[in-house]
Amino acid sequence: MNKVTETELKRIAAIKKDALDVASALGELQYQKEIIELQMENQRQKIKDIRSQEDKLFVELKDNYGNISINIETGEYTVVE
Repeated sequence: MNKVTETELKRIAAIKKDALDVASALGELQYQKEIIELQMENQRQKIKDIRSQEDKLFVELKDNYGNISINIETGEYTVVE
């Protein structure tokens, strides 16, 4: 029976191991990507919620005071025409 050399066999095994390591790393990266995408979607939803709260507050302020500009540090406002 013909055989490759021990050195060649070790090289084949090393290449196969490297390929498996890369596949494993890619799988881990894909998993991390999925987690990050879920976290990003969660943050996008928070942004939508904040914008909704902001819109509601602006409507309330406009109903109470009309068109105004507010200094958010002092609470003072001026009427905007």
